[in-house]
Formats: sequence, C-alpha cells, structure tokens
Amino acid sequence: MFFLKSGNTAKIDWVFIAVLLVIMGCGIALVYSASAPSSEGVPFYGTYWFKQIIYFACGLVFAAAISLLKISILRYLTFPLYLVSLVLLVVVLFFAGDVVKGAGRWIDLGFFKLQPSEFSKIAYLLMISSWLSKHPVDFLKLKTFFVPGIMFLVPFVLVLRQPDLSTALVFTMVTLTCFFFAGLKLSDLFFFMSPLASVVLSHSLVSYSQFLWGGFICLLAFVLFKRRLPIAYTVIIFLVNILAGYTSSMVWNHLEPHQQKRVETFINPLSDPKGDGYQVLQSMTAIGSGGLSGKGFGEGSQTNLNFLPEEHTDFIFSVLGEQFGFVGCVGILFLYFLFLWRAMAICRMYTHPFVILVTAGACSIFVFHIIVNIAMTIGLMPVTGLPLPLLSYGGSFAMTCMILVGLLLNMRFHGDQLKG
Repeated sequence: MFFLKSGNTAKIDWVFIAVLLVIMGCGIALVYSASAPSSEGVPFYGTYWFKQIIYFACGLVFAAAISLLKISILRYLTFPLYLVSLVLLVVVLFFAGDVVKGAGRWIDLGFFKLQPSEFSKIAYLLMISSWLSKHPVDFLKLKTFFVPGIMFLVPFVLVLRQPDLSTALVFTMVTLTCFFFAGLKLSDLFFFMSPLASVVLSHSLVSYSQFLWGGFICLLAFVLFKRRLPIAYTVIIFLVNILAGYTSSMVWNHLEPHQQKRVETFINPLSDPKGDGYQVLQSMTAIGSGGLSGKGFGEGSQTNLNFLPEEHTDFIFSVLGEQFGFVGCVGILFLYFLFLWRAMAICRMYTHPFVILVTAGACSIFVFHIIVNIAMTIGLMPVTGLPLPLLSYGGSFAMTCMILVGLLLNMRFHGDQLKG
C-alpha cells in the first residue's frame, strides 16, 4: 500500500485547515476584485478568479493525496523528483514556450503553463531534507557541506539563468533554514551570508556605503571574536568579506539590466516615476489611500482604473491595502501568523530530523514569499516576481502552495512513522 489512512483524528489540526481555507477564500475574492475591471465581456470560465478556484480545487486534491502518502515512499521518491526537476529546468532554458518580460520560465502544455522552478522548490526541499536528516552539517567540517552544496548550486544556477533571481533566492532561504535545523548556529549562518552583505553595503549606489560597510566589518570582527573559530577560519572569512566588498562592482555588472534597474529604482523610485519606479509608486499610493479601513470591496481608483500594474498577481497586497486598509492588511498578516504557527507546531510533535527539516523548509518558503512580496509593495525591497502565497493569482504557484500544505499535513499525520 502506497497510502495510509490516518485513523487518529486528534492529529487533524482544524485551526490550521480553517485558516488555510479562509486565506484561500480571501485570495479568490481579491483576485476577483482586482481583475473585474478588465474582465468585462469575458466568459466566467475564462476569468482569473474562476481559474484560481480551479487551481485551488486541484491543489486540495493533491494536498489530500500527499497527506496520506507513506513517509517511506515520500523519502524514496526524493531523488527521482529532484532529477526530474533538474531536467525540467534544463528544458525550459532551451524550449520555453512562454516568455514574459524577456524571461523564459514556463513550458506551455496547452491546458496549463508549467513553471519548472516552482516544482523544483518542492523537489529540492525534499532532497536537501532527506540528505541532512542522515548527514548533519558541522561548520568546522567543510566536507559536510560538499554534497548539499552541489544539491543547492545546480538548481540555483539553472533558475538564475532563466533569469529569475527572486526564485533562485528561495533556494538560498530553504538551504539556510535546513542548515540551521541540521545543526548550524545563527552565527554560522551569519558567516555564510556575510559576503553577500559586504557586496551590497559596499556598493556605491548605497548612501554612505563606506561607513555602512566599515560598520559591518567591525560587527563581523566582533562576531568572529565571540565565536572563537580556529585562526584559519577567522582569517578566511575576514578576507572573503574584504574581497567581496572590493569586487561589488564586478558582481553588479553580472546582473541583468532589468535587475540593475530594479535595484536603482528601489533606492530612489522617483528617479524614474514613469518607468521602473512606476510600479512601486502606484503600489504605495494604493496602500496609502486605503487608510484605516479601506475604500470597500471592489472600490479604489488605483485598481479599477488600472493604475496598479499586475494587480492580481505580484501586487495583490496593494489591492488589499486599498480596499480594506490597515485593518485588512493586519488581518491577513495575523492569518499568516496563525498558519505558520500551527505548521511549525509539527516540529514540537516529533523528533525525527526529516520531519523537522521538511516542516521548517516548507514554512521558510512561505515566509520568504510573504516578507519579500509585502516589502516590495511598500517600497522596502526591489520589485520582484515573487507572488503572495494563497492570495496571488497563478497556476503553478497555487499548486506549489497546496503541495507544500500536503507535505505539512503528511508530516503531522505520519511523523511518528520515523523514529528519531
């Protein structure tokens, strides 16, 4: 038997399921409201909101099936799924059937546009969790990072080549989260991310970059002193950060032109208010105009007059802010908090590393999307293509979210199959 029936109804987290359904309902309502002005004359089965219902319905079926799958079968499938995801990422580089804004990220199947990078998030999560559950990492033993490093770099580079920097960073988030739950300390993660921080803080686009980078180097020196690593490690980490700071312009030149433009307009949106800064300014206007309680469902000039770009996908939070105001935004954030809190409770139920890693890694994907998307809409981060989980329209991403939900339910129902 590939599937198990969960006879213990006490394992069903009704709060988690209720919150999930409420967020999904809010997502469908927001997609309907955001796309209504442009859907006049379109048959209901061709509208975005109806398609979103179909995606969620199919996703619920997938989630239910995955939740009943034996963990032993799930672990057995991790490597084949990982290989398939890499093949799909290679295929999309050469045979992308749908190119949007210069990026080929989809394979057009006719009835559905498959985005391999979304599928690869799940496959990578299972693969890295399976490996680290058997081979914990140790910051002082670099050989323990070799295999997981290769696992990470291959999909990361393939997604980066599409180019899709924001999705590639999701792999980084999953990796760091799994490393932490596999044995690394927060200071170790800080050392891993420090070269990237040196590149960003030392770049001339950042105001007072010399002072910021100098302060960061002092912080790094302090953490190194407190961590008391071997001399060789300390010297290498320090020199890598110095080198990263002085080569920031080289890293900048390797970014795609549209990625450079996004960073520039993030720092100063008014520098190009009718070009790349337009999205951020319109989003901030929409959220700000909502005030405390918003303008009401289906109301709002930014949305209804199409001033707000990509309102049903990337900027769905801006629609929420305009129509339901500060109260609506806080309400959704509270629902997300409940969703993630109940999901992470699984880590307290079981002790096996695989269960903990899959749970924490799945939650990290949700957290990264939520933080980056919302920060983007309010001008705290550059505009990216990361949608908001369970709210933004999108077939591949909706299915990804529901599969992750299925994995979380699977860990909760059957985590006791693994002894740890």
